[in-house]
Order: sequence, then structure tokens, then C-alpha cells
Amino acid sequence: MKYLLIVSLLFLSHIAFANKCVDLMQKQDFYEAAEVCKKMADKGEMNAQFSMAVMYYQGNGVMADAGQAQKWMRKAALKGHNQAQYNLGLMIANGQGSEIDLVEAYAWLKFSAKNGYAPASDAVKQLGRELTSGEKKQADEKYNSIKKKLKN
Repeated sequence: MKYLLIVSLLFLSHIAFANKCVDLMQKQDFYEAAEVCKKMADKGEMNAQFSMAVMYYQGNGVMADAGQAQKWMRKAALKGHNQAQYNLGLMIANGQGSEIDLVEAYAWLKFSAKNGYAPASDAVKQLGRELTSGEKKQADEKYNSIKKKLKN
């Protein structure tokens, strides 16, 4: 079953980040944004990591690459970026950049929902209907494992 990847990934205009990376993306200067964002993302800046994920997902300023999109999305998600957590969950549920893993996808969506990203709540409910009780238990274990990584 394919899960709807809401294009919340890409319309960053509603997000008011005060950095050059996002400013360039909003201006749709994707080639310059790719250079600036990469430098910032390599230094661990969460919003730049999210922006890199978006660019790789859409192929803006860089060649589209689901594996790279998921890599950068995961980095931002591990820093607590709730929209990245949501998008990572959907990417994993759809097998974009990795094998489909509904257990891990559920854990990431649950994180996003608990971190206040509204669309994640519906996704958790939808995916939760697809999982067995055993899979939900595994997802809770995965959630706790990720939670430890987020604290470090």
C-alpha cells in the first residue's frame, strides 16, 4: 500500500528560518542553495539538512536521489525536526531510498506526531490500522531506540 507523501516537503515558504540556505530555496535559486546548504548541513545545521533532503527528493539543484534524500532527512529527523521525522516515516513506508519497513516508518511518524506535526497524527492512525499487534510492539521498541539516539 502506498502512503500519501504530502508535499509538505517542499513548500518551505511558511517556515521562517533565518538562514541563507532556506532563503535561497525560497528564491528558487537551487544551484546556489545546494552549495550553501551542503556546507551548512555538513556542519550539522538541522534546517540545512532538511533542505538538502528536499533538494535531493525533488532534484532541485542536485540530481534527484531518494537514497540521498533519505540520508539527509534522517539526519534532520534525528536532530528533532518534526517535519523531517514525518517525511522520513513516509519515505520508509513507501520504500523511497530504502526497503519498505512499516515498523520503522510507524516509529518515525509517531515521533513526528508527538513533536507536534499535525499531519503525522493521521498518518499514525492510518498506518496503525495496517500493523499487527506484534508489529506495533516492535515499532514501540524501535521508537524507544530512536528516542535514546535523539537524547545523545
